[in-house]
Amino acid sequence: MKNNRIVKVVVALCALFSVGSLQAQQDLMLSQQFFSRINVNPAGTGNNEKFDLFVLGRFQWVGVDKGPKIGLMNFTGYSEKFKSSLGLSVFHDHLGIGHNTTNAQVAYSYHLDITEKYILSLGLSAGANFGYFNPQDHIMRDESEYTDQETYVQEKTTEVTPDMNFGLEFTSKHWMIGASCTHLLNDSSTTFKAGRHFYVYGRGFIPVSEHFDIAPAIAYMHKSQTNILEINAMAFYNRFIWGGVTWKPDLSNPADMSMMAFTFGIEFLEKFRVGYTFDLNLGRYNNLPSNTHEILLSVQF
Repeated sequence: MKNNRIVKVVVALCALFSVGSLQAQQDLMLSQQFFSRINVNPAGTGNNEKFDLFVLGRFQWVGVDKGPKIGLMNFTGYSEKFKSSLGLSVFHDHLGIGHNTTNAQVAYSYHLDITEKYILSLGLSAGANFGYFNPQDHIMRDESEYTDQETYVQEKTTEVTPDMNFGLEFTSKHWMIGASCTHLLNDSSTTFKAGRHFYVYGRGFIPVSEHFDIAPAIAYMHKSQTNILEINAMAFYNRFIWGGVTWKPDLSNPADMSMMAFTFGIEFLEKFRVGYTFDLNLGRYNNLPSNTHEILLSVQF
């Protein structure tokens, strides 16, 4: 009985940190997001003429029954003739017990050559969000476990709503800055959909020697009372092997919860990429399980 109670507490805290509560969903900032960004910024589609298929899975607190799991698939293609990119992004978030959402959007971006060295990309995506909640999967021992007696969903419910994102990116050979707004149509969060999010980020790519490059990055996400900062540094060897560290504090409650992520990966045959990230909990809840894993697979063709 005691172990079951602990598991329930862990799942609840996990849901709170990764996506907010059932009534206040929020996007999760993925540690390897810079490799493919159209799910948070439709302008981030790249400007090479290859198709790019990006798949990422995140398994949070492995071993905890029905812990959160995330799947992301981005597919993009670029046309030099039309200075445009098209993409498809599908994001599935299993938030916890009896609760999941799926977001699917088609993205378009136009690339404007400011000069020979600088490119401005403007992007817009549109699609739908599918929210699902089944309270029957929860075991309520007493009424006090309900978060809100009046608003708590009593029946199995599915809700489909339109969704849109907008963003821009300004890039050169050695750096990139971007800003975006996701879930444009949503004034606030509900059990089934996330509210409006704002992102600002920047990344550099600095050659250190013939074989080594360093890519420092910083990103900030704001939603309502949530303010997440991400500071990242990656090192690349011959554009073949990479590794790095990411620190992700919640600026609203930095002492309560933050995360340190360790990433490494390889790229081979100039088209395949495999990456892995391990997350370590810090702050007030650093005694919670740190067995969260993020796996990246991508191919360009």
